[in-house]
Amino acid sequence: MLKEEEHFLCRDCSRDLEETHFHLQADNEVMQLLSLQNDITAATTLFYFQKGSVAQDLIHHLKYRGEEQIGEWLGNWLGTRLSQSPLYQSVEVVIPVPLHRDKLKKRGYNQVALLAKTVAKVLGVSYMDDVLLKVSANTTQTKKISWRRLEESEHIFVLQQPERLINKQILLIDDLITTGATLSHCCEQLSTIEGVKIAVAGIGFTTRS
Repeated sequence: MLKEEEHFLCRDCSRDLEETHFHLQADNEVMQLLSLQNDITAATTLFYFQKGSVAQDLIHHLKYRGEEQIGEWLGNWLGTRLSQSPLYQSVEVVIPVPLHRDKLKKRGYNQVALLAKTVAKVLGVSYMDDVLLKVSANTTQTKKISWRRLEESEHIFVLQQPERLINKQILLIDDLITTGATLSHCCEQLSTIEGVKIAVAGIGFTTRS
């Protein structure tokens, strides 16, 4: 039977992808990183990420070369892992870390949205990409929507019609988790919604060592 990691990679390259198996561990490195500033229920990534690795090549091709089939493959892989974990059985809505519209226009698509949409399909839950938005700090939209500015940034995250997520279990998706700053700012916004619970998942995790 063909393994997930062999779909795009030869056997030698697939060995370079080290799965974290964090989806089966309530207390793991990603959870420890993100829970310092956020009240989250679970956190995981598919594999560890290092510069010059196959993991970097996969994310680079997905992010900058528009190879959407890689995103669908990784999203299916991640979704399958999450479906095997008791930590993610209560997820009701999957949300991607948003991309600013200028960057979206330049790149053509949000690779994280593709990942999140595929994960939602695998889990059989709702997908929303219009609740959490990333906008310019001086936009008139910030006068209409509750927001909190990111430190030393021209962009902020805002919520749009957040009442749709009241009392929901959210799964927030990103591609690469390094310092956790972006996810923390997203979680900060989402946590202002009444009764919401937040879990986090990504593709790669950059270790500090």
